[in-house]
Amino acid sequence: MRVAFVNRGIIMACTLAFVLGLPPEPFAFVPAYFYGTVELAGPLPTWAVWRGLFGHVLIHGDVVHLVSNMLALWAFGDAVETALGSWRYLLFFLLCAVAGALVEGALAADTMAPLVGASGAICGVMGAYLLLHPQAVLGLSPGPRVPASLVVGGFLGVNVAMTLMPPAPDSGLADVAWAAHLGGFAAGMALVTLLRRPGVEVWGTARLATAAKAAVYLTIVVVLLRTL
Repeated sequence: MRVAFVNRGIIMACTLAFVLGLPPEPFAFVPAYFYGTVELAGPLPTWAVWRGLFGHVLIHGDVVHLVSNMLALWAFGDAVETALGSWRYLLFFLLCAVAGALVEGALAADTMAPLVGASGAICGVMGAYLLLHPQAVLGLSPGPRVPASLVVGGFLGVNVAMTLMPPAPDSGLADVAWAAHLGGFAAGMALVTLLRRPGVEVWGTARLATAAKAAVYLTIVVVLLRTL
C-alpha cells in the first residue's frame, strides 16, 4: 500500500506551524491586496500576496480549528493522494487552496479581513473523495458508520446556506470562510477528474444522489432556521 506522505506532511506542517506559534500576518491571504480596493490597486505584484495565496493553509486560529481540519484531512486525504499520486496530489491541494482563497476574496464583505486555515483546500479534498469513493462509509469499528456521501453532502449544504445568508458580523460563525469552502469543493471536484491516475474511476450515481439530496435538504433547513 502506498504511503500518503504528502498528505501526512501537510498535517505535520500545519500542526508544527501551530505549535511553534507561527505568526499569521506573513502567511494570511488578504483579498484587498489581490483584488484591489478604491484605495489600493490590485493585484499587487508583491511576494506577500502570492505567499498568502498558498501560505494561509498553514495558519489556524485555535486548537479546535486545527484539530477539526486535520481530522478531516486525515479521514479523506490519504485516499485522494493514492488516486492522484503524491506530487499531483500536492498540486491538487495547492490549487484547491488558491481557488478557495479567490472565491472567498471575491465574495468577502470585508476585503481587508485576513483568511487563514486549510479548510478551503480540505473541502477540495472532500469533493474529490466524494467522486472517487461515493460508496464509502465513515466511522470507527466497532461503532456507528455513516455514508461518506451523506457527511460530505450535508457539510456542502451547510456551506451553501451560510454563503447565501451570511451570519451576523457579531456572530462567531462570521469568522468562518464559507465561500472558501465552496470554492475548494468546486475546484476539488473538477481537478480530480483531470489529475487522477490512469485507470482510476470517478462518479457513482446512487451515492452522488444521496450527497445531492443531503446538500439540498441541509441548505433548506439552515436557510429556514436563519429566517426564524
